[in-house]
Amino acid sequence: MWTRILARQLSHPSNLVGQLVLGPLWNQRNVALNDAAFECLALKPNDRVLEVGFGGGYLLGRMAAVVSAGFLAGVDASPAMVALCEKRHRRLVREGKLELRCAGAEALPYPSGYFTKACSVNSIFYWQNAAQAIAELWRVVADGGMLVLCFTCKHSLEDKAFTKYGMTLYKVDAVQQMMKAAGFQQVRMINARDKHREFVCAVGGKARFSN
Repeated sequence: MWTRILARQLSHPSNLVGQLVLGPLWNQRNVALNDAAFECLALKPNDRVLEVGFGGGYLLGRMAAVVSAGFLAGVDASPAMVALCEKRHRRLVREGKLELRCAGAEALPYPSGYFTKACSVNSIFYWQNAAQAIAELWRVVADGGMLVLCFTCKHSLEDKAFTKYGMTLYKVDAVQQMMKAAGFQQVRMINARDKHREFVCAVGGKARFSN
């Protein structure tokens, strides 16, 4: 029973558990993955960046320190996480430098080509349709832009009981194929690990087409 409750909270945190427990926990446990994604993004001050599944908001904070003249946006399926990050990053939200929305990855509330870069860290497991979500990310990324998907390797998670409820684990080559099928090019899979698990940063670009 407790395993099912944990799994449900991980996929859709309640206000109390999300803000007091899961937000800070995700920030701490996913530091290595967030930092790896940050490095892969190679951000510039005028970038327009979307994060899908921002959780506790750690990566948004790191990106905000660089994206001083651009724009940051985040979508998360959990209203609790949106509320938490609006509180944590209230100054950025108030100044119009950060916009947070409650939405699923499969239907991103932004026009095509809106962002120069997009990222997601350990969120893919909870998407209802990963292929559709990656296709949506391709849609909202501008020509010449890039996507960084960072996720824990399947073999580092499949022995965890909570992953049997409401999570879909992916092999590295499956994610690579979904990115290519969506239209991303030169997809690179960068392997890494921390003390908790092995993980991968999948980096793909959207080709710039000339008229």
